[in-house]
Amino acid sequence: MSRKEVAGTRGSAARRRTPSAHVATKRRVKRARILESAVRSFAAKGFYGTSMDDIAEELLLTRGSLYYYFRDKEEILALCHETANHAMLDVAERVRASALPPDQALRRIVVEHARVMVDKFHGTALALQFDALDARRRATVVSVRDAYEASLRDVIAEGVAKRIFRPIDPKISAFAILGALNWMARWYRAGGGASADEIGEAFASLFLDGLRAPSAGRPDLPP
Repeated sequence: MSRKEVAGTRGSAARRRTPSAHVATKRRVKRARILESAVRSFAAKGFYGTSMDDIAEELLLTRGSLYYYFRDKEEILALCHETANHAMLDVAERVRASALPPDQALRRIVVEHARVMVDKFHGTALALQFDALDARRRATVVSVRDAYEASLRDVIAEGVAKRIFRPIDPKISAFAILGALNWMARWYRAGGGASADEIGEAFASLFLDGLRAPSAGRPDLPP
């Protein structure tokens, strides 16, 4: 068989292995269900205390079936971070595209970030656990996180330029805001008395009170 024929045979095999749109959708839905189950298990037992067997048992799957969708629990953790970071980046980009004033934009981003901490991470310390990821997975997660941080810095820098915010360093301010929001992973508990939105609004007011220029008003407050 010639090299061309071999290449053609391989190409045909690759096309046969490509899943249909229906199969691909079912796989994404299944992976999303596994991710939700895994995060619940991580919340109950901790990331290091949870095994693939624990995750499979909750979904009534065999361990072998679970490995069809994820190679290991580190891959699940990576997907958790990627999903959350993409959600936050999408929010930041939509807010920027809406042309809201910087203080209103920052409030919206902070509230949405608090929601992500609860909805995607289930209020667990997973948001702070990068050490379990290998270098390749960590780099993927960090690239999206950095894009989100850059959007947040741009909002703050715009507020400074328009004299809505005091002349502060946007990078340091963004790190302070993100540090406070991400630390929800250490203390948030479902049913603890405040919802994600209430926490987000409280945080936003604290941050904006610290950032706002003395002459600026309060147009960021929701009606």
